[in-house]
Amino acid sequence: MRTLLVAVVLAPALFAQEPAPTPAPAPVAAKVDFDKQIAPVLLARCISCHGPKEQKGDLRLDAKSHLFVAGSEAEWSVTPGKPDDSDLLRRLGLPPGDDDIMPAKGEPLSKEQQELFRRWIAEGAEWPASGDEWLQKEIAAQVLPKITFDLPALDDTERALIERMAMKLRDKGWVIQPVAADTEALDVNLSLLRDQITDADMELLAGLAPRLVWLNVSRTAITDASAQFLAQMTQLRRLHAANTKLGDSTFAALAKLPHLESINAYGTSLGDEGLGKLVALPKLDRLYAWQTKVTKAGKQAAVDKAPKLQIDLGDYVEERLSAAQKEIDERATRSKPVNDMCPVADKPVDPAHTLEHDGQRIGFCCAKCKAAFQKEPAKFASKLPAKKG
Repeated sequence: MRTLLVAVVLAPALFAQEPAPTPAPAPVAAKVDFDKQIAPVLLARCISCHGPKEQKGDLRLDAKSHLFVAGSEAEWSVTPGKPDDSDLLRRLGLPPGDDDIMPAKGEPLSKEQQELFRRWIAEGAEWPASGDEWLQKEIAAQVLPKITFDLPALDDTERALIERMAMKLRDKGWVIQPVAADTEALDVNLSLLRDQITDADMELLAGLAPRLVWLNVSRTAITDASAQFLAQMTQLRRLHAANTKLGDSTFAALAKLPHLESINAYGTSLGDEGLGKLVALPKLDRLYAWQTKVTKAGKQAAVDKAPKLQIDLGDYVEERLSAAQKEIDERATRSKPVNDMCPVADKPVDPAHTLEHDGQRIGFCCAKCKAAFQKEPAKFASKLPAKKG
């Protein structure tokens, strides 16, 4: 009996000395799978505006080579490992209705999708070759308008020469892609390489002339010395040359290109003389000439000669900017507090702490004073300026 009592007394102490079970470690989130989690979102929500058919803001998201260019910093960059420095992620998280939100069409990405992109970038923004293959296959399978070009026939030797030149230039970081899966026509985008592209590079580009239909040299360092090479791009349909040093002599040389349909000359030195030469192009129907030397009189003279040519000088931009600035000023006026001193603490107002009261914007020195006023407004109302009107 005595032995039993001792056992009963000692049992709680023995159990108390046993260590508590170690909690199971929290499960580690699996690394984001680009092929299964990122690529499908790009296909469904991004590539219609940033793919082979259209490249808003010079951004393409249908292949790794368009987003990550060796030796350059893309204007709409994804910075691997730094989600907060990645403008693409910022735009995905903008509120609905913002002019810069992506995607621009439809509902914003869900919070879960935005978090996937954040994690993907934070983990290094890996984009495997399998992701390119999947996107290309899916894009080709979509029902899209067929893009065709009437290009000159080439024999096998000529095709091989063009392919070798394209491979050589891709090794230099150039973005060279077929315009679509059903054509040999090439799209060359050099805008991301900026001032790394010079006049000497245009001589190399001439080797692709029989298949080059879309060319983007915006923001590069080319000058009028490139005119002789650009004039050899006889199959060119679309030219983006914004913010380059090209002038009238180059645009006059382009007047020899029989298939050219669209030119973006924003921020160049194009003037009335060069425009007068361009109107001779039989297929040119769009010319963007914002911030160039083209005058309204020059535009009118060109339209008189080529009535179907649409010339955009950005005349309306200043009017829109003025209206926007007026709205901003009016909002600032409405949000400015009527008082300079806090009605609770008699300290200077901090514009970060305001509220609407009795039709007036009231300012406070801190959040605590703001809360005190909200609790008993009548107690401090006498310290406010008299209401106008």
